[in-house]
Amino acid sequence: MFAGILGLLVLVGGSWVGAHFAAGDQVPTNATVEGVAIGGLSPSAAEQKLKDELDPKYASAITVAGDSDVSVTLDPLESGLALDYAAAVRSAGGGASWNPVDIWRTFTGGTDAELPKLVDQAQLSSVLEADADAFSSDATDATLAYVDGAIARTDGTPATQLDVPATTTAVAAVFEQGGTEAAAVVKETPPSVTTAMVDDAVKAYAEPAISGPITITSTDGSFEITPEQVAAVTTFAAEGDSLTPQTDAEKLMELTAKAQSGLKLAVTKDASYTMTGGAITVVPAVDGSTIDPEALASAMASAAVKTGDERTASVEVTKKPADFTTAQAEKLKPTEVIGEFTTKFPYAAYRNTNLSKAASSVNGTVLLPDEVFSLNETLGERTAKNGYVDGYVINGGVLVKEPGGGISQSSTTLFNAAFFAGYEDVEHKPHSLYFNRYPAGREATIYYGKLDMRFRNNTEYPAYIQGYVSKASSGNPGSITFKIWSNRTWDKVESTELVKSDYYTGSTRTLKGPKCEPQAPIQGFSVSWKRLFYKGGAVAKSEDWFWKYSAGDRIVCE
Repeated sequence: MFAGILGLLVLVGGSWVGAHFAAGDQVPTNATVEGVAIGGLSPSAAEQKLKDELDPKYASAITVAGDSDVSVTLDPLESGLALDYAAAVRSAGGGASWNPVDIWRTFTGGTDAELPKLVDQAQLSSVLEADADAFSSDATDATLAYVDGAIARTDGTPATQLDVPATTTAVAAVFEQGGTEAAAVVKETPPSVTTAMVDDAVKAYAEPAISGPITITSTDGSFEITPEQVAAVTTFAAEGDSLTPQTDAEKLMELTAKAQSGLKLAVTKDASYTMTGGAITVVPAVDGSTIDPEALASAMASAAVKTGDERTASVEVTKKPADFTTAQAEKLKPTEVIGEFTTKFPYAAYRNTNLSKAASSVNGTVLLPDEVFSLNETLGERTAKNGYVDGYVINGGVLVKEPGGGISQSSTTLFNAAFFAGYEDVEHKPHSLYFNRYPAGREATIYYGKLDMRFRNNTEYPAYIQGYVSKASSGNPGSITFKIWSNRTWDKVESTELVKSDYYTGSTRTLKGPKCEPQAPIQGFSVSWKRLFYKGGAVAKSEDWFWKYSAGDRIVCE
């Protein structure tokens, strides 16, 4: 019996071994991976078949798309994503086995196995991080302002930034499903000024503020601030999580200056000077009244959010002392002439008129310490309406007639008075051509809107400018004089000799037309000199000056 049993075991064992070697290293007959049949193939052959047939599917580029038109593409198999074909073959039953069940399945069985997908999170995240800027944008603040008296606003937009970890997960999921498009996960950060903040500010202030005029009252009167003026002085600024209105108090004062007459404010007048009997006397200061700019701004803002008859607020009227008091004026009263100059001019009716007008306009000017005198501002535009007549001016190196001609003589004369007073030269330009009635180089032309003559009272003492004309008559020259009265800072101020050099001549030009004026040739040259400031009997300061005159062409008229 034992022999029989032993024989049976040998028979079965032999069959098992035979089956093992018959099955060999084959994949089960009916095995597939994602629909690809690999039954009966060796594991290596099965892996190659899977690679050949499934690689094109999973190697296709994956598009990572945002909400807008922004997108990037990546090669999945170069971005940390991989396919484990060996594991798929093993899962399908590939490989030699002594297990009778496995041997039996090789000959009769097999199923559709899953293709494992491997994800290198770090590498995929790194690839997405490199493309993150494509999905990033800066926040745009919402805005609120008044433009031409009306509300102008824009909405805000959030900042965007790619959520790399979340997008990594999304791309991996799409890869595992064999898809080609993944949604980018984007994080949003709200702007500093949101649309909701603008909505609130429009409702709370911007709309009611310009709904009608605002009445400002005081003890003696009132005036109105118009909606247009409210809009012109109001801006909005972010404070925390809200927009708050800001009022430009100084601009409000400026825009409502004329209307403030309704408050019956007393006008403040600084002390000044006048010439009486050949001596300087003080014109007393007058204290006035005013309202505080910040108080006015606050009153306007409080009334701006109200409606109807409630759009009113009061301000306190306060005393406004003069900046330059009578006592200061007496203490610093000009006592002597520190700068004086006179130039002569030949008879011409236009010179008498224009130079007299200029001298009278300047006469009586008070220039306080650090103030800048402007001749253009003092004279105004030289027009017939302002009392000026036609005279000769230089334009393009040629003498032509224009209103206010000859006025540069007043500029030259006053420039020299300021020169010898020791005042700071702010702006001046000598003529392009030289006229021998002026000191060479030490003169100044003027042309409204283009050339000015300006100087600064750079001393600690106020000045009074005196100007007058002795009119010319037929055969007798006239003169214009300016004197600057003040107190001396320097013992004296002098000019060195005006040294001329480098003479040259122009050409001859023939001009046509009724406005042509014949002109004799004028020689060009350079001139240099110094201004010397004396203190304690010696030169304490020296300034170098230089000018080059053009040569005036000979003009022939046809």
